[in-house]
Amino acid sequence: MPLVRVDLHDHHADLRPAMSEAIHSALVEGWGMPADDLFHVFRLHAPGDLFFSRTYPDADRSDVVIIQILAYNGYTPEVKQRGAALVVDRLAALGIPRDHVLIAITENGDGDWLAPAKEA
Repeated sequence: MPLVRVDLHDHHADLRPAMSEAIHSALVEGWGMPADDLFHVFRLHAPGDLFFSRTYPDADRSDVVIIQILAYNGYTPEVKQRGAALVVDRLAALGIPRDHVLIAITENGDGDWLAPAKEA
């Protein structure tokens, strides 16, 4: 069950629904996760709230979209990279330059999640 947090400047506010769909569909396709496993938090920031390298690594960055993905332990490095690459591709299709995206994936394991089902 990935939990996705996205930090971005407020001029991208109108893109949030499309970005959520892009990120989610990329993880469903790239990681093979269930389509109904959707938990995203978007945080908007004013100019000057996000500090970032404009050039690292070999980038030409004038803005940044920071995506943190907390996921259950068990995805291979190849699967994680495939999903992340799809996220970047789909955000690029929305007009967000590839080198403006930073993705950090963190994993945890058994006992670290609780998402109760509906009561019977």
